[in-house]
Amino acid sequence: MLTFSEIAQLSDRDLADETTNSKNSLFRQKMGVRTKHLKDSHLVKILKKYVAQLLTEKNRRKDSGEKIEKTSAEVTKKSQDFHAEIEKKQTVKKEKAAVKKTEKVDEPKVEIKSSADVKVKKVEKKGLFSRKKKAEKES
Repeated sequence: MLTFSEIAQLSDRDLADETTNSKNSLFRQKMGVRTKHLKDSHLVKILKKYVAQLLTEKNRRKDSGEKIEKTSAEVTKKSQDFHAEIEKKQTVKKEKAAVKKTEKVDEPKVEIKSSADVKVKKVEKKGLFSRKKKAEKES
């Protein structure tokens, strides 16, 4: 995640790209947590804060009329590393879940019991009209 001073060094175009990428990552993370495919719910809070910082810088530039043409290489590299890390966290959980599902399918457990030890007792179903039926059977 970029610090606020590094966000200020981003060019206008990179700032817009960073905002859209972060919003998409936030959406994927929220949906992954809601559908229980992902467990890192703390990343939602981190990404929300990061998107807010990006939008704050965007609005500050818009109000002041400031324009930055070029981003430094260090900031670009750090931004790419952050997004690669987020994407890795979002995809690794899905692969682990898929592996667990296949393991469960491969090992069916069947228990065999003898029917000689089992006694079955017939139980009358209870319902709204059970008393009427019982009265009809007796008469």
